[in-house]
Amino acid sequence: SIFLCLLRPACLQFPRACVTAEILQTKECCPVWGQDGSACGARSGRGFCQDVVVSDLPNGPQYPFSGIDDRERWPTVFYNRTCQCAGNYMGFDCGDCTFGYFGVNCAEKRESLRRNIFQLSVAERQKFISYLNLAKHTINADYVIVTGTYDGMNNGTNPMFADASVYDVFVWMHYYVSRNALLGGSNVWTDIDFAHWAPAFLPWHRVYLLSWEHEIRKLTGDFSFTIPYWDWKDALDCEVCTDELMGGRNPLKPNQISPASVFSSWKVMCSQAAEYNSRGRYATARGRAPCCATQAIRTAT
Repeated sequence: SIFLCLLRPACLQFPRACVTAEILQTKECCPVWGQDGSACGARSGRGFCQDVVVSDLPNGPQYPFSGIDDRERWPTVFYNRTCQCAGNYMGFDCGDCTFGYFGVNCAEKRESLRRNIFQLSVAERQKFISYLNLAKHTINADYVIVTGTYDGMNNGTNPMFADASVYDVFVWMHYYVSRNALLGGSNVWTDIDFAHWAPAFLPWHRVYLLSWEHEIRKLTGDFSFTIPYWDWKDALDCEVCTDELMGGRNPLKPNQISPASVFSSWKVMCSQAAEYNSRGRYATARGRAPCCATQAIRTAT
């Protein structure tokens, strides 16, 4: 699988510090950790700038191409040297603690308990929704999203990236990993979904959710926050489709969320992803379409 990445890196993310023309042309993404002024926090033993090592095994038969898609042998199309973090450190500059560890030196281990969303108190549910809304409306300080191919960037001389909110960076990551392969012009390869049709399905989504949870914690300062779950195995209907949770249906526009829900004001990214794929382009980065009921529900699932 192309996307079976290790647990330490943040996969398919573009650090804001590494999207300049100079960095893209040198292909070295080793930002300075601000606490000690050294690349990757090397002076503090947090990590070191090293060559990226990727598997040289061939792709599976479901993807019969090589050297076509930017996501092949990730992240070597964009970067061939990155921060390799030591011990319990992680992040693009090794400035964060790896999942499950906290403290100045990332030496304090804590267990996190995930709870059924219906076991949360009213105050806890409100806090969860408010955190989502804050993440949706706060520009991500550390990461940006890519809006064009490396080839379209003229081999890095013309960077193509855009700001996105903390929430939408993760929306974009999921789109980027699962989109069709662009073969040039209007030619696309639709018989592939790197996030879902390969052995990486479970580990990639596990890292994805842990990373999203981690960013919410950093944004809010609430390091006890955990993503609740909804057990819909035996559900007869959408139990979370209420205005207090993921939004009920708008009685006048059944495909949209009730105006009483906070999610009714959200704008959805990638609202025309299929159309853009057919044109050999990335979906637009701007949120244009109003959030519909099914899109909001995915937040809880």
